[in-house]
Amino acid sequence: MGLPRVHVVDVKLKINETLHFTPLFDTHLDSRLCDYDALLKMAEKRRALPNHHAAWFGDTLDLVVPPDLRRFRPSGQPRELAGHDDWLNLTLDYVGDRIEKLGFVNDLFGPGNHEDEFLKRYGLDTTTIMAHRFHAGRGGYSGAIDYRLHFEGTGMIVFRVLWHHGAWGGRMAKGYNSAWPFFASVDNWHVALFGHNHASRVDPEVRRKVHDGQLVEYPVFIVNCGAWVKSYSDDAGQTHYAERHGYMLQPRQCPLIRATPRRTRTAGKNNYFVDVSVEV
Repeated sequence: MGLPRVHVVDVKLKINETLHFTPLFDTHLDSRLCDYDALLKMAEKRRALPNHHAAWFGDTLDLVVPPDLRRFRPSGQPRELAGHDDWLNLTLDYVGDRIEKLGFVNDLFGPGNHEDEFLKRYGLDTTTIMAHRFHAGRGGYSGAIDYRLHFEGTGMIVFRVLWHHGAWGGRMAKGYNSAWPFFASVDNWHVALFGHNHASRVDPEVRRKVHDGQLVEYPVFIVNCGAWVKSYSDDAGQTHYAERHGYMLQPRQCPLIRATPRRTRTAGKNNYFVDVSVEV
């Protein structure tokens, strides 16, 4: 049985040349509390990196409207969107324009709980609409991206990224509780991503595989990707659930993942591996 929702991206590199990858969770681009200025500053730096790719893993849109009584309040929408009859089409254009201004190569869009909730309430798949606009893959709430790194003519090695949007439950890593069963069920991955929290962090771990009769250790990285929504507004005129939980303002930041094909030589034979690092 195949792994569901695997998206394949082919990238041409040279040995020791790096793929730079930015995962985006919880941007909530149509929320008044989205820190879009911070996103723009981050994007300017990331675009300058060679071989830079990005993917969106849920809650790209806020989409909080009636009858979502738990979340909705009229002040939640940006002023450009509030009060319009054709609010949804206006919102999709608004979010799409904001993504375009970031200038990323967008490989994939997946839904979060906000897109999923909107789909259940209104029957519209905004994730597919965004993916279609940017000629990107349409992912699920969880899945995998296989970056096939091509080098030296026919050489190729796979850099595998898993993701699970996660279930909100805290500030640092509680979303991991809903994501780890998926991560644990998949072999041979390098980085596993989850979101739905308010601060980025990375947890390096060690996995083991049997090779030539020995248990060989190799590193993997489980990455909480944080959020791009302010814990509360600068003038404290709005209340946010993070503030109600007693959390202070968090810096909006985005992990930067580097994947570099390397070559070693043993007994006259070339061996290839992916050298991975994560910066938060």
